Amino acid sequence: MVLKMEKSIKQKAEALFDDGDLDVLYELLAPYLEQGDPDAEFLYSSFSLESKNETEEEFEERSMRLLISASEGGVAEASYRLGVIYLYGDFVDTNSKSSSEYFERAIAQGHSHSKFTYGFSLYYGSSGVSQDKARGLQFLEEAAKEGVGLATEELKLIHARE
Repeated sequence: MVLKMEKSIKQKAEALFDDGDLDVLYELLAPYLEQGDPDAEFLYSSFSLESKNETEEEFEERSMRLLISASEGGVAEASYRLGVIYLYGDFVDTNSKSSSEYFERAIAQGHSHSKFTYGFSLYYGSSGVSQDKARGLQFLEEAAKEGVGLATEELKLIHARE
């Protein structure tokens, strides 16, 4: 039987993370991590336990591995985070192709803020992303309709320049 984090467990885990109660959080996540639960992997990608004596390099490697698995498992926030990591070169070298792939995945998984971030890069042709104003504008408009305030503000700036 494969364990899947129920919504109430996920909410409890997120509250423990927000409160910084990482040892208790890890105990809660452990059985789900053993089963490869994407939500548990995403949460565990975000912290290290003092008791594990992980080096920074070991943490970064584990974090990337868990984020990739969580992204493949359908966690939109993991896909978004990977897009940002490759866009700005956190943990890894900047890679606009990988960044674009993860933003595209996050968008397909329903992540509104990815539409803003990737749409911005497409519209302006920034951060190594090839410019595609029409597609970038489409993503920015979708993000604004979905309540991303930064997209609304950026669209105001774009339309003021037209």
